[in-house]
Amino acid sequence: MAESTVADPLDGLRVRVEASGGLPDWDAVALMREAVGRRRETDLVVAQMAARLAVRSGPGRAGIASRQGFRGIDQLIASETGGTVAEAERLRILGTALYGTPDDAPGGASVLPHLAYEAREGRLSADKFVLLREVLMTHPDARDMDGLPVDDAVRATPVGRLPLARVEKMAVGKAVISPLRTVRSLVAQLEAGLTPPSTGEEQYEELYRARLATLREEANGMVRLVAMLDPLTAAPLLAALDGYMKKQFREAREDGGEDQPTVGQMRADALGWLGRHANGCRKPHDAVKTAVNIRISLADLRTGDGYGELDGIRRPLPGALLGWYAADAELIPTVLGTCGEVLDHGHAQRLFTPAQRRAIAQRDRGCAWCGAPPSFCDVHHIRYWVDGGRTDLDNGIMLCVTCHHWIHRDRWAIRFRQGSPEFIPPASIDPDQRPRPGYQVRIRLDPAELVEASRAGPP
Repeated sequence: MAESTVADPLDGLRVRVEASGGLPDWDAVALMREAVGRRRETDLVVAQMAARLAVRSGPGRAGIASRQGFRGIDQLIASETGGTVAEAERLRILGTALYGTPDDAPGGASVLPHLAYEAREGRLSADKFVLLREVLMTHPDARDMDGLPVDDAVRATPVGRLPLARVEKMAVGKAVISPLRTVRSLVAQLEAGLTPPSTGEEQYEELYRARLATLREEANGMVRLVAMLDPLTAAPLLAALDGYMKKQFREAREDGGEDQPTVGQMRADALGWLGRHANGCRKPHDAVKTAVNIRISLADLRTGDGYGELDGIRRPLPGALLGWYAADAELIPTVLGTCGEVLDHGHAQRLFTPAQRRAIAQRDRGCAWCGAPPSFCDVHHIRYWVDGGRTDLDNGIMLCVTCHHWIHRDRWAIRFRQGSPEFIPPASIDPDQRPRPGYQVRIRLDPAELVEASRAGPP
């Protein structure tokens, strides 16, 4: 009797990948999505094995890691995967949460079942899983399940008032369709929503005290500059650098030469320009808009409660700090409902005015597709000006230089739905032309969603 053989499930995928050169774009992307799904399946097996090894790696010389000559289990896993120790740690956490035994530490799949389900289905990477799990486990309901104390001030925060199951489902739903960078922004919003403003001020004070910058001249004559800056100190610097780099990107695209500067070189040039400007340049730079916008509600600005945002800074900051910063820096924060200028100039005005730009920046908070800060962005006519599009707020949207070029080149359509932008691909990219949400929708638990969830009752 002939021996039975089990076909390698990857063989068919390999054959299709090798023959993918003539596929239409959407089929090629679908094949990539399938390949990623297979990789996620393998990652889950690796994570499960990492959890099993962690169980066998007790303290002292008795553990498997120590017997193999490693300081800890994550070092052993990293040596086998060929990745970093941090990556190994994330795989171990994922495996323990999904496949751990009842004797393991609490906080696994039973506490966050929706997160665990999406991870088991291969729709969340280990990186996304660990980021979401870490912030969701600070929710009062999760701490109650673990028998940990909860500050009453945390229960009173906007996110803390909602059932964990509803917050979890909304956050995981956004994370499944978003890249890791966007999930980090989502987690920052969640963390702020679970942090009382008073605690946020204390955390900021720690960041402020930890600020530092070092300068060192290297043997070859280069000067090494290293800085760690708190958000309020960094915000005006980031705005100036981003504005200069936007100009450099535009010039590089128009020039089209082969010897183009790298992003790192552009940033170095921007620092050099900033130093020259500060040391006596009396002529304003014609292409760099370095205003720093503060976005906060009028009520929170007056009372100091709640949170607001600074251009270019992912994590929301307490309202009391932003109010102080606005006064100290002699800036007028962008406050909803307080602008008395005429903002709509109609078709007769080709370019958006500074007042319109500020209002659109307040609404979009940066590039409406990728989230780049406003200082890196242009205002794009949704309906092109040459086609009769008006230079009004409803026809303007913020896009960074790269996304602006991409929208024009591939002719994506943009529309607003319930106040939020949707990007509609051409039929050559998606035959169904399914709308894709903008950046802010992808990273935020919208206030309306939170209110609706709070009224919906128990999950």
